[in-house]
Amino acid sequence: MSDDPRFDPRFDPAFQPGYDGPIIAAKPIMQPPATAAPPTPVAEQPRRSVLTTTAVDEEPEPRRLNPFIIALAAIALLLAGGGVYLVARMRDLFADTSDPSFDFVTMQVLMGLAPLVLVLGVATGIGVLFLLARRWDRS
Repeated sequence: MSDDPRFDPRFDPAFQPGYDGPIIAAKPIMQPPATAAPPTPVAEQPRRSVLTTTAVDEEPEPRRLNPFIIALAAIALLLAGGGVYLVARMRDLFADTSDPSFDFVTMQVLMGLAPLVLVLGVATGIGVLFLLARRWDRS
C-alpha cells in the first residue's frame, strides 16, 4: 500500500486511495479535564487619560467636510427636484397635443420613471441624513 504514489503517510491509511485492509473505528481521544487556576488578584492601577498626556494649549483640529457626502447631498437634491418636476410636467405634456415629437411611449416611460427618480432622491437624502446623524457628536 505504501508503494502507491497517492498514499499520504500523514493521514489514516483507511482513508487513503488504494487501501484494501479492514476499516477499524478510531477510539476517541480522551483529554484530561482542564482545571482552572484560581484567579489571582490584579493590583488596581490608576487609569491615565489620553488628555493628560497632551499639551493643554493644543486644540483638536476641526473636522473637514467629506466631499463624497456633499456630492451625495447634491445628487439627492437633483433627483428629488427632477422627480417632482417630471411629475408636475406630465399633466401638461399629456394635455398638449400640438407637439408631434411627444408620443405615447415617451409618456409611459415618464410615468414609470418620474416616481422612481423621486423615490431615489428621497432615499439618498435619508441616507445622507443617516450618515450625518451617525457622525454628529464624535470627538
